[in-house]
Amino acid sequence: MKTDKKRDFPVSDIRRFLEPGPVVLVSSAFKGERNIMTMGWHMVMEFTPSLVGCIIAGGNHSYELVSRSGECVINVPEVHLAAAVAKIGNCSGADTDKFERTRPPRRNIPRPSITAAMACSWCRARASTCAAISGWGCFDGFQSVRSTIC
Repeated sequence: MKTDKKRDFPVSDIRRFLEPGPVVLVSSAFKGERNIMTMGWHMVMEFTPSLVGCIIAGGNHSYELVSRSGECVINVPEVHLAAAVAKIGNCSGADTDKFERTRPPRRNIPRPSITAAMACSWCRARASTCAAISGWGCFDGFQSVRSTIC
């Protein structure tokens, strides 16, 4: 796999990578436990500050990690990761270390990011309005804090 050096990127512009609607990998971690989930549904809700809408349901292994840490990284994978993206989406992080299917975390984003991703956005989770209305455990928005690209 190629390993391009990443550079900081304006958080307000990270939407350029998300608006075309790519499948993304959402990585999360809390107290030594980490996970990656494949996400096909997301949308840009606000430009500045950057806000990404999506749902991580309470039954998903990533939900507990994001809930406890209050953050995640939205990673935009390149085409050469397609097979890994499919495998990540078809197994549970409760019993599989999905980071072994990608690469070690990048050092310049302070959270569990994916080295081989073309763009990464470290995000803080917002409490969900759908959780309050329906009783579901979920998140409906992530505010970007820091972003990097190749």
